[in-house]
Amino acid sequence: MWKRTFWVLTLALAVGACRATALAVPALAGTGDVRVLIVHLTPGIQTYVVATVELTNDTSGDFTPDVSRFFLNSTNNERYQGTDSGSSALIGVSNAHRPLKQGDKRDYTVGFRTPDPVITGTISYEP
Repeated sequence: MWKRTFWVLTLALAVGACRATALAVPALAGTGDVRVLIVHLTPGIQTYVVATVELTNDTSGDFTPDVSRFFLNSTNNERYQGTDSGSSALIGVSNAHRPLKQGDKRDYTVGFRTPDPVITGTISYEP
């Protein structure tokens, strides 16, 4: 009898867990030449927001993008500079370091270290 009770309780917990609301993915949008493709959170003492973004060169000439020129601007008026190294959250990230021709697009993976585990805002590129 106790086995049935145990299984019913286990089943009820499993069904309840399936209906539990998952942590929300941060609402981040690109501005200007940036379009946000994918966003992942890596929680810890400092949360890393790891975003894959598409950068379009709509300037009047070619330039070589630098990941540190990406910025996450939160709705709380906090500003975080992009990086692609320095944390285990960014292991395996490799971005191109060649010129981006006028009118071309390229994807970059950028990390932003933030104390806010649920952040909203925009990602921009500032040449």
